[in-house]
Amino acid sequence: MKTVLWMAGLFLLISGLFIRLVVSSWTMGAIVSASAGFLLLVFWWIMNRQRLKEGSNLRHLFYGLNMVVLVLVVLGLISVINYVSATGYYHRWDLTANKQYTLSQETDKVLLQLKHRITITAFFQEGTGSDIRDLLSEYAYAGKKVHYEVIDPDKEPTLAKSYGINTNGTIVIQYGNKTIKTQQANENGITNAIVKILRDRVITVCYITGNGERDLSDTTGVDGYGDFKQAILDQDYKIESLLLPSVASVPPACTLVIEAGAVKPFLPSELHALTSYLDAGGYLFVMIDPRTNTGISGLLSKYGILVGNNVVLDQVVRLFQGPGLGVEPIVTDYSKKSAITKDFKGTTIFPLVRTVEEAKTHGTNSDIVTLAMTSKTSWADVDIKDLFDKDIATFRASDARGPVSVAVAGKIESGGKTARIAVFGTSKIAANKYFNALYNKDLVMNTISWLVKEENLITIRPKTASNQQMFLTARQGNMIFYLTVVLIPLLLFFGGILAYMRMRKL
Repeated sequence: MKTVLWMAGLFLLISGLFIRLVVSSWTMGAIVSASAGFLLLVFWWIMNRQRLKEGSNLRHLFYGLNMVVLVLVVLGLISVINYVSATGYYHRWDLTANKQYTLSQETDKVLLQLKHRITITAFFQEGTGSDIRDLLSEYAYAGKKVHYEVIDPDKEPTLAKSYGINTNGTIVIQYGNKTIKTQQANENGITNAIVKILRDRVITVCYITGNGERDLSDTTGVDGYGDFKQAILDQDYKIESLLLPSVASVPPACTLVIEAGAVKPFLPSELHALTSYLDAGGYLFVMIDPRTNTGISGLLSKYGILVGNNVVLDQVVRLFQGPGLGVEPIVTDYSKKSAITKDFKGTTIFPLVRTVEEAKTHGTNSDIVTLAMTSKTSWADVDIKDLFDKDIATFRASDARGPVSVAVAGKIESGGKTARIAVFGTSKIAANKYFNALYNKDLVMNTISWLVKEENLITIRPKTASNQQMFLTARQGNMIFYLTVVLIPLLLFFGGILAYMRMRKL
């Protein structure tokens, strides 16, 4: 009876304290339980006071107190876990080598711009989009204002219809009174959609025509610009044709002007319009091919950009033929000084490219930096006639040995205005044949994003799980075997025997 008394008192006291820790307040149940337990313990102590003084039953009391301490520790750990869970504390660790389950720094920067709640609703049929829930949970963890939901349109047809969902895998993003949809169920697509919905202006890309530029409507030809145009539209930019001879100046609505692959000379009025546009703080992207003399090289030289009259050659290795020369230099060397390429690590191809570099000395207030450099095995061949007419390429003293610059970008200060400009030594890099090759699209679109001052709208490559293997020597394998299979079990066995013998002596 006395044993039951103190055990009941202890149980009630601990229960009252446990309730207090879990609900974070003294409820009536917690008060009653703790008070009853305390009174029962006091009553038990009064009844056993004489025996405690005489020292009898001390051993049982000692074991009882050990059990009490153990119970209190376990209940304390449970209480702490419940308290942490109730207060919403949450942390996750990504132990993968390439941080596969962690969003990029670019995405974190975008999420910091959120001023209020943003809702991401993903419509995926059952059995599809297995990774989308994990990806969206990463967004919710990184941005406290991000809320998401994954819905099966077959089970919720009315809801899907209200969102205008016609295709499985559609993601709807809502921010304030703005709504945007994307079919790209990856970090790149979702982050760029958030950037677009945060945008508070209309960006219009004006594409120069009338001088033999590449055709934006050509989606099938290898030299067309259909894929390039679609990539611009995917950024939620407007794109319009700009026929410079038909206007007195570049329209104010043009956020960015692109000149790509012109073959006919520009009229003086056209060059004057582009000069005035830059002096007024405009943004210009020029992709100029070798063996062309359009007059735009002279305009660029005014701003400290030198366009070489050459073609860059590089060594290539052909299967069963050994090394040879090619006109499609591979580029892996990028400037760390420009926001466009400071974190860029992909491989790009610059097909049929001429050199574009920063002038050593110039009188303009421009800050031009090199973006991309070819390899050490390349050179800029100035004898273009022999190269294309006779198929002869020989390095001469007048040629520039690699690495050579094939793309530049920078800012131009004029009259209190800051213009932005980027120049590539080829327009083929954005042609259908090459645009989606390697990282060409990433470099071109990152350049456009920088030009229109949307550095956050960049291409984020999907992360892939790396297959990491550990190879052990025979000695290391034997060590692990004897440690885990022999030594540790023996220690546990002898420890158990010692504990048993000690208990027998008590």
